[in-house]
Amino acid sequence: MDIRHLEYFLAVVEQGGVNRAAQHLHVAQASVSQAIQQLEREFKLSLFHRTGRNLVLTPAGELLLDPARKVLGDVIGVRDLMRSAHDMQVGAVTIGTMPEMSSEAVAAWSGSFTRAYPDIRLELSEFSSSEELCAEVVAGHCEIGFTTFPVDAEGLQSVGFGEQRLLLVRPPGTDSDSDDGGRTGTGFPMSDIAAVPLVVSSAATWEGSVVANALSAARRPAKIVARVPNRHAQLALVLSGAGSAFLPMRMATAAHRLGAVVVETDPEIRTAFGIVHRASGLSPAASSFVALSRANLVHWHRRIATHRARGMNLLQAAVKADDELHTDQQRLVKGLVDDGAVSR
Repeated sequence: MDIRHLEYFLAVVEQGGVNRAAQHLHVAQASVSQAIQQLEREFKLSLFHRTGRNLVLTPAGELLLDPARKVLGDVIGVRDLMRSAHDMQVGAVTIGTMPEMSSEAVAAWSGSFTRAYPDIRLELSEFSSSEELCAEVVAGHCEIGFTTFPVDAEGLQSVGFGEQRLLLVRPPGTDSDSDDGGRTGTGFPMSDIAAVPLVVSSAATWEGSVVANALSAARRPAKIVARVPNRHAQLALVLSGAGSAFLPMRMATAAHRLGAVVVETDPEIRTAFGIVHRASGLSPAASSFVALSRANLVHWHRRIATHRARGMNLLQAAVKADDELHTDQQRLVKGLVDDGAVSR
């Protein structure tokens, strides 16, 4: 029996059909159909009733569900165990993200890890929703998932990292005294947002709902001038002058360096985020990645708080903290390794 055939069988059940299972697994529909047929030939039993395009489990199919899940769970457990023994020397940490999580933030956190463990490869994949991301972590395709909260994390453990702040990023040269409500500094009123042309990401659905709720609370409609597939397309249109966008603080600081005008909003827009992983735990390499990521984030926020206490606004403090973090990373890695917070 091929383990992959069981994986395809479970995907058909959980995704509600062959076509959806094939899309979820990123394989041809024929491959899934052939796998089910091969299982049925091997067992000499039908696993599904076929009624038109619908598939319904037969009694034999129902009996196969729990054993199939246990077999795949054991395979994932063995994979994780072997990864634990090997990954701290060579190998990879597989990380899933979603559009709402700024790639700049994950990249910033990754710097310390790659310096500490140069022989371990980081493999990042982006998924369209928290549901898809969690499913990939459950299936063992990703060991860590960075996601916004809340999530339906049945069978997973969630670890909160804090809140991601969204800032309004405006085209270079936006006049603080213009008629369309542009402002520098802090406190752009959400009640003025109807006059601001917005560029939104069609992929960042959860973040879109957070922004929509803020606009609804302000009783102001959004003036959407462009809908693009990802964050970097958002930023490109903002820099070209097409409109403004709500972006995470890490990405907003990068936009500022490229000439964009970045302002805070009133009220603030925040969304909780963190990681999910399987209840069986993390490999030593993945645990070290999480520890370093959290340490980098805490270090950055402390720097921001220090600079704000000295009179800087949020953007100024974030940019300065970002610069300082680059120079501090090597020292931070050495301290964590010496203290035993991460293993080498």
